[in-house]
Formats: sequence, C-alpha cells, structure tokens
Amino acid sequence: MTEIFSNVRYFMLPVLMIIGIEFILIALYYFFYYRKQPSNRKKQIHIKKLVLGAIFIGYIIFVFELTIFDRGTSHYLQMNLQPFSGYIDAWKKYSLRDLQNCIFNILMFVPLGVFLPLLNSKFKKIKWLLLVVISATLSIETYQTLSGAGIFELDDLMNNSLGGIIGYQLYRLGASVAHHKKVKIKSLIGNLAIPLLMGLIFVGMNIVYAQQEFGHLAINAYTKSNMSDVHVSTSLELSSLPTVAPVYRKTIKNDGVEALLQQKLGLSKLNEHVYRGDREILLENKAGSQYTLFIGSEGDWSLKENNNTPGQTSFSGKESMVDKAKAMMDEFAILPQDAEMTVLDTGEFEWNLQDSTYLNTDYWTGDIMLDLKQDGSVSSLAYNLHKNQFKREVNILSPAEVYERIKNGEFPQIKYNALVNEEDLVIKQGDQFEIELIELSYMYDTKDFYQPIYRVSGKYNGNDWFTLIQARR
Repeated sequence: MTEIFSNVRYFMLPVLMIIGIEFILIALYYFFYYRKQPSNRKKQIHIKKLVLGAIFIGYIIFVFELTIFDRGTSHYLQMNLQPFSGYIDAWKKYSLRDLQNCIFNILMFVPLGVFLPLLNSKFKKIKWLLLVVISATLSIETYQTLSGAGIFELDDLMNNSLGGIIGYQLYRLGASVAHHKKVKIKSLIGNLAIPLLMGLIFVGMNIVYAQQEFGHLAINAYTKSNMSDVHVSTSLELSSLPTVAPVYRKTIKNDGVEALLQQKLGLSKLNEHVYRGDREILLENKAGSQYTLFIGSEGDWSLKENNNTPGQTSFSGKESMVDKAKAMMDEFAILPQDAEMTVLDTGEFEWNLQDSTYLNTDYWTGDIMLDLKQDGSVSSLAYNLHKNQFKREVNILSPAEVYERIKNGEFPQIKYNALVNEEDLVIKQGDQFEIELIELSYMYDTKDFYQPIYRVSGKYNGNDWFTLIQARR
C-alpha cells in the first residue's frame, strides 16, 4: 500500500498543477466576465460544472499517466484472456502485491462512474455509463497491446467495469441522501452491495487461508504457457515412483537482542525508528561512539558502528583476535554448538551453518559475521541465523511428474537475467526446451514453512534457463 500511495503522489503532481491552472482560468473567467453579465444570462452558465469539468480533466490525465504514458514497449501483442486470472494468481501466492493490481484497476474507474452522471444527465442511465466505461477500457487495452505498453487482459476490462459500476452506485447513494436529506438503509445497502460482497469474499478467503496448515509459495501462478508445437526433451532418467520430503517451520527469536547488546557492550539507547515491522535503534557506548542496531521483521539483526570501516582486524595479531572473537561469541551465547568459525581475507570472522534439508529433525542455518577493531571491541556484528523446526513429511511429485508439468506448460517463466527482455520469456511455436537437471530444493512459503520445491534447469532456445515448481502435492 505504501508503494501505491508513493506512485499516486508521483503521478498526482502534474495533475494538480493542471487542475490549478484550470481553476485560475475559471476564476479569471468568473471575476472578469461572468459577474459582469446580466442576471438573465447567468442561468445559462454553470460555474459548478466548470469546476467539476476541470477536476474531471485532471482525472483523465491521471488515468492516461497510469495506463499510457512512459510504460515502455516490452509487451508487444501480448494478451491474457483468462477470466479472474489476477485474483487466482494472487490467491495461489497469497500476495497483496499481486492483488493490488486488481484493486487499483477497480479504484481507477470509480471516479468515472461518479463524474459522468454529474456532468451529463444522460449517464444517469447505467447502460450509457457502462458503454463509456467499456469503450474507454477497450481503447486503453488495445493501445497497450499494439504499442507494447502493456498486456491486453480480460481482467482489466472486468475490473474497470466493476469500478465504473461502484462509482455509479456511490453517485446514486449521494443523490439519494441529497434528495431525502437523510441516509435510507435500503439505498445504503443496495448501493454498497458490491463493495460489501467483495469485503465478505476477502474475509472468507482469509478465514480459509488461516485454516490451512501450510502457506502459499510465491512461485505458484495460475496462467499456463501454451506449449503447442514447442519441443521439450531430456536425456535424464526420470523416476516415477512416489516419494516424500520433510517440511520445516522457520523459528524467529530476536526479542532480547537489544537488551543483550546493551548489557554485554555497555550501550545506551538514544532513539528508535520503526518502519514496516523493522526496527532501527541508535545506541551509544560510554566512550561516545554511536552504533546503529537494525532488527528485521524476518529475524535477522545487525549492529554497526556508525564510522565503521570493515576489516580493521590486524593480521599481525590474528591469533589473539581469534581468541577474542571466540570468547565474545561464548559470552553472547548466540551460536549453535556445531557452528564453525572462518577468518575471511578481510579480517572479519564468519560462523556459517549450511542448509541441512532432508533431515527429519530440527536444525540451524545461516551465518554470523563479526568484525573487531584493533582494541578488540566490536566494529560490526551481523546475525542471520534461524532455526528450521521439523514439522512432518509430505508426499511430493516425482521427477517424471515434474517433467510432464513442463511439457504441459504448468510452470512460471522466471526472469533469470537482468539482460533478458520480457518478450524473450513468451513461449511460442517452435521453441526448444532441453531439460538437463531436476533437483529438489526448498523455499519459504507465506506462513514461514520451508517447503520442498523442484528446480528445473536446462536450455531454452540454446540459452541457460530455469524454473521452480512446488513439489508438495
């Protein structure tokens, strides 16, 4: 939501400037022409509609900014005619970022449903209003498709039309209140039926999600690739036997970090800033040196002296520094027993625990980085360890089944290289896929479960390529 509001503020600046200029022109018109007209002619001039029209022009420009201007040309002649694909995609990923596009397309056309009946009584009939809304959407989608500025999506047509209807209902509700001088329950419920229904559906989906054991994976997608006349091959011997894999749950515990560091390092708190669940705390030691403690919502944290220069450890005193580093970690008591220390070329100390999936037991993974100054005090300390708690084994797809999913187009196209254009990821007739490796890996879902996935890699039209597929049935 923060990103949406940030973009809206960015696009609204030129819109507000244009509306401001229009208001100045209207004011000049009013004071230097309209007021001087005879009273019998003033009825023919509607200042209120001029003001409303000025705002409407600003709204149209705002829509053009979002849908036409400065959008690039990377989606030439691409179409998505799957109904409700955006909603299903957002549900499978349980992603507000994916859902926000649907919501924004609805909200974008709500003002149109309000403005049109106010500007012209003809649009008080919903059939004429819908005709304008659908025509405007088709024009925008057609332009985006032909210019490559976007994808022609059936969902956009549906969402924009829904937004226009909601705006029209808000207009009717406002007109009812203005006419009756009160809010009538029947009118309120009738004209807010669609938003209320959407709210109930949203609540119901969250209830269903809360009842599920596992969360959703970001790699899941609704849309399928058209694999007609696409050649898929492999030289691998793929097993079709049923198999299982463990699932883990990420455990986060950083509640006592601030108190621990203050106690062990003699730090006092100066101030704190919280943003999106992340905490940034300014600390100071007795010598007046200031440190910044960052505590992330995902469980990681780091302490860094504000004038820190990495790698200050003297190599001449390397052995004594190693002893100090070990003693400091023992005093902090934040290391698992099987963590091994490595001295990096920069002079920093690292404790690393490799990912140990496929074990039917709890295990720690991640790393800790420590940098000491010449006097043995902490220059920086970064903690990126977390515990994966074993939950249970689940049935997973066999490699042969994964290969069949590739052949059927049931996989996400992943942009693996910044130099790869979006159009290069669109599968078309004559494309060649050579599957060279299908290996089991892991990924965190939306409930912090560490779920098995398959990483499929090989060649796509001669270039390196990979995709990720959920392994759990």
